Amino acid sequence: MKQNRSEISPTHRFLLYAVDHHHSTSRTIHADIGGSLCVMAMVLALLLSHTASAASRVQDSATNLATELPVVKLDQTDPLARTIAQFNDVRVVLVGETHTRYDHHLVQLEIFKQLHHASPRLALGVEWFQQPYQRHLDAYIAGGISEEEMLHLTDYFERWRYDYRLYRPIMQYAREHQIPIIALNASRELTSALSKSGFDDLSDELKTQLPDSYDWSDKAYEDRLRRSYDAHPDYAGKFEDFLRGQLTWDESMAERAAQYLQQNPETRMLILAGSGHIAYGSGIPNRIKRRIDVKQFSILVSEDHLPISNNIADFLVLSTEQSLQPVGLIGALLETENKRVVIKGFAHDSAVRDAGVEKGAVIVGVGDEDVESFADFKLAIINKKPGDSIELHYLESADEGSQDRKSVKLELR
Repeated sequence: MKQNRSEISPTHRFLLYAVDHHHSTSRTIHADIGGSLCVMAMVLALLLSHTASAASRVQDSATNLATELPVVKLDQTDPLARTIAQFNDVRVVLVGETHTRYDHHLVQLEIFKQLHHASPRLALGVEWFQQPYQRHLDAYIAGGISEEEMLHLTDYFERWRYDYRLYRPIMQYAREHQIPIIALNASRELTSALSKSGFDDLSDELKTQLPDSYDWSDKAYEDRLRRSYDAHPDYAGKFEDFLRGQLTWDESMAERAAQYLQQNPETRMLILAGSGHIAYGSGIPNRIKRRIDVKQFSILVSEDHLPISNNIADFLVLSTEQSLQPVGLIGALLETENKRVVIKGFAHDSAVRDAGVEKGAVIVGVGDEDVESFADFKLAIINKKPGDSIELHYLESADEGSQDRKSVKLELR
């Protein structure tokens, strides 16, 4: 897929809507964030409030309903720092993301900084890493291993795969300030197994990874998950399998967060996860609440398909889409086979194919760096831009007898 190559603007501005569920009112909080992003403020007239009374009026007259819509007065705003200061008695702040949206991660980073400045006793819980790899995150924060080693040891590029540059500023801030990063996600082995068969079919080892309890009562969440399931007809299993896997994901993240909060009663937690795990409280928030009674706030960042309602979150940040500068690409579909990185296909505009490398070739090096895994390859080009040149070393095939190392110079695209 062609990437957006637009430059990043010098400032980031967004609107934050605070939702008062009890009094059906809204207010806006405005912030200028020094950084690398310019976000135009947007006004959503149909935001929230008067749900029950509006429902009755709509039967009488659509015109009357329109006259009752809330209006946001843009000059009545507070800075973000003042808003975060109101979180003093909040132990859990959850901020959603669309994984590929760079502006979402910039918003997360700024909230992270503000919370840390307000209360240094803070932990960061993230969906991006799986629980069995916690010790490697601990070592990274302690300075015992490098960023590159951490990415290798957590199997990041195989298990999460999203462009690490999206998350790097958050990870680096945590390391710089010695803020614990808590791996919330269930292991891929567990969720994959449960998306195919039932609990009784799990191995003894995987059964030890199961969350202690499940809540199956949120039928509205089940309906939303069913719509997601229906939108992916290529999914091999039944909906019941899909639901079991999704709830295991949610319950595991909530349980790990609750455990950390119980073990560290003076520490607050910022949780960063996909918006679907946070919206309406259905995924993580209510499942934390079931385990430990702590005050929570949830924050979502705007996107085109995000519905606006008075119970989707406590705050909505309005942000326009921005992208990272694209990384340079060789234009190949890569798979790992027997600890070898094999070219399985090509993009339409493929630098490596145009250089004469054929399907089935094994990448064994980039420049002076050996490539023995997908992570090795990703790290070798993570800072490369379109137009940069690399020397790619490869074997013509993955056959055991194929040991003739060849090299070719490529201009990344």
